Amino acid sequence: MAIVYIPNRGPHDYTDAERFGTLMYCTDGSLDKFDTAEMYRELCDAMHDSEPEDYIVLGSLISLCCVACAIFAAKHHRLNLLIHRTDGYTARSLYLNNLQGNYVDSNNSQR
Repeated sequence: MAIVYIPNRGPHDYTDAERFGTLMYCTDGSLDKFDTAEMYRELCDAMHDSEPEDYIVLGSLISLCCVACAIFAAKHHRLNLLIHRTDGYTARSLYLNNLQGNYVDSNNSQR
């Protein structure tokens, strides 16, 4: 089963994200939004065993989400994101194996 990485445990209800896999909180509590080096260390530890089919929930600090996405993309050459909507989470994937030109998104739309 996929793991759903939540960059920081917050007051939000993540129950709907369980449809996509087992929830895993990468950090907990207040973070310094400017200490990206510490974010990188904590996220690398938390996401060490990540697999290409896993997801990242977009939420929390923008800087924290950016670092989490960078780690995942560098490791797997793709991003699987869960984006919250009013009716729950929506999954979107980006495949980053062809950065020279065209790309294919999760809807198989070539651009």
